[in-house]
Amino acid sequence: MKIHFLLLSALPFLGTIQPTFVSASTMASTMAYEAISVNIQVSSEGKPVKGAFISITTGGMAIGAGTTNDSGTANISIPTYGNQLVQIVVKHSLYRDEKMSDVVLSNGKTLTFDLKGKTATAEEITAASQTKVEKYDDKTARAEEKTTSYQSEAQKLAEEKQQVIKTQEELARERAEAENIAAEKQRIADAKRAEADAKTAEVEKQRAEALRIKEENERKLADEERQRSEEAKKRALEANERQKQLENASLENAKKEEKDAKKDAEKTQKEQEKDIKEAKENAKEAEEQAKEQKKSAEEREKEAKDRAKDEKEDLKKEEKRAEEEKEAKKEAEKDAKKADKKEKEAEKDMKEAEKEAKKAEKEREEAEELKKKLEKYDDEQKEIDKERKKLKKDQKDIDQKMKKGKKLDKLKDKQKKLDEKNKKLDEKQDKLDSKRKKAIRKAN
Repeated sequence: MKIHFLLLSALPFLGTIQPTFVSASTMASTMAYEAISVNIQVSSEGKPVKGAFISITTGGMAIGAGTTNDSGTANISIPTYGNQLVQIVVKHSLYRDEKMSDVVLSNGKTLTFDLKGKTATAEEITAASQTKVEKYDDKTARAEEKTTSYQSEAQKLAEEKQQVIKTQEELARERAEAENIAAEKQRIADAKRAEADAKTAEVEKQRAEALRIKEENERKLADEERQRSEEAKKRALEANERQKQLENASLENAKKEEKDAKKDAEKTQKEQEKDIKEAKENAKEAEEQAKEQKKSAEEREKEAKDRAKDEKEDLKKEEKRAEEEKEAKKEAEKDAKKADKKEKEAEKDMKEAEKEAKKAEKEREEAEELKKKLEKYDDEQKEIDKERKKLKKDQKDIDQKMKKGKKLDKLKDKQKKLDEKNKKLDEKQDKLDSKRKKAIRKAN
């Protein structure tokens, strides 16, 4: 009597589980599996890398995993191996990922990986920081020398400025008289301008109200569409997840060994990241201290330089002001004439503001009309929302039954029917949204 074995061929990439019957003799000749052990050596720039995570997969399924020790070596045991092609991936948070594809393993074989670093080592960070500190100290010394020179220059310029100020006072008195005349005329023009501005402000207020109503309607429609789009995506993702659960119910416990090895590797890598973080913090602290000293010296230099510069500028300003005072009286008389002109312009603007007010009122009325039209679609939206709520309840019921793993074929049919209902409801929603958008475009 021949003995047959039922093999469950897990094909996650095809999404099916196919039973295949073979004889005992055929299985022995085609599946010559054996337990093997391989060594993975990981280094970077000639130094061993500790805590690297190694994953060995074939056909998308993990068959072995491990973490490198202090010497950068990981010994990985594979319980059953039949000379099939595998892929080896090496990962470490401080280095770039490396992999080998289409590799045939053999017992006792050693494979080596040379990783490329992502960040500098703690020693390199400390050395670079020391160089920066020395540069900051040199700049601090130079800043102190310049400070003394600027202070002396500022004192000399301040004395010269005081002499120039005295020549201005008489011209300033004459200018004040002319400015008083111009100010009175300007006051009259400003009063008329204020009246025109008030009218313009009222126009803008009416336009803003019309725009607010329009934007509120558009924003409401956009928010509803975005929410429905997110719900549709969520339903699609949930449908895909349920499909995977139905097709791969027998493969859920497949990667425990890989997860454990990955956890060990992550723990070691976090410790190494902590060392580098401390080195960066120490280097940063030293740099900040030197930078503060440099900054303080530069600030003193800048203060002295600015004072000298200010005194020099003040001297020039006072000299220029003495000349300007001669022309100020003439300018004040010209300002009086300009004020007369502004008064006429303000009257013209007042008439223009009244014209714009009528336009703004019309725009506000059109916005109100659009709002009323969109409100008519609210009842139709409520019916769609009510039906959507019922479909969500039905989906929740299917999901709960699916978790129990029973009557999956029947649940597939129910899910298909429910998906069709959701699709039809989406089409109904799209039609309603089109009507709303059409109304908004017509209003614009």
